Amino acid sequence: MVTLANFGFGRILLHLRAMLGDRCVRFHVAGIIRELPWFAAALTLLTRARRRLTGALVLYLAKPAKRYSLATPADARSFAGILDPGDVLLSDGNTRVAALVKRITQSPWSHVSMYVGPLEEGPDPPCIVEADVAAGIRSIRLSELQALHVRVLRPIGLNDMDRRRLAEWVVNRIGGEYDLAHAWVLGRNLLRQRLPARFRLLPYTMAKNATRFICCSLLAHAFALVGYPILPVQMGVSPSGVDQRNLTPGDFERASVFKVIWPTNNVR
Repeated sequence: MVTLANFGFGRILLHLRAMLGDRCVRFHVAGIIRELPWFAAALTLLTRARRRLTGALVLYLAKPAKRYSLATPADARSFAGILDPGDVLLSDGNTRVAALVKRITQSPWSHVSMYVGPLEEGPDPPCIVEADVAAGIRSIRLSELQALHVRVLRPIGLNDMDRRRLAEWVVNRIGGEYDLAHAWVLGRNLLRQRLPARFRLLPYTMAKNATRFICCSLLAHAFALVGYPILPVQMGVSPSGVDQRNLTPGDFERASVFKVIWPTNNVR
């Protein structure tokens, strides 16, 4: 054993042998890669190329769509005075990714965010938290919804304390990353809904300590943690995780736990 350990090839053999009866597979794989510098360099190049490709794709999808048309643009001033922390804002978006989401989900809504109250002083402070595909979890101003079609939903039966807990939890997520992996799995699952059940993927599950979100999972996670599931199936979640299923922006509009408060002609 000592003799083998003196040579690179021998150390690889020792790692391979140890992997047969050891659960620390990652440790031994890392050890093998260290003994193969060219392989490690190739993996590094592939990782960098994948990141650059993903970044370029995200930037492309985040750009405004050329043929975006708006039937009834929102006037943020018309509903600014009725918003309470914890209110959910549905919007249709004007980007390529928004158009893609609407096409896949077959819904007029491509995005969902939460009103948390003013985070700064001033006439138009950041007061909405969202998970953006390019910028991650961030706060935006109400005026940034000015050119979009917006619908405001209010959770039914939540008291002021629960609303503050919701807003505080979402605000504390600002700066987190967008969960591209979840978005990919969600899109793939939605496309597979037309296939027989045996070809569909299992629901996506997110642990309580998750740090990456998409717009829907950010809000669904917050509501679930205060005991307010968006969909009935979430009532049976286990203590170790919150089942986000294939939640989309349109599901918030259809959920019976919300009521429409703006536009007033859509109140149900």
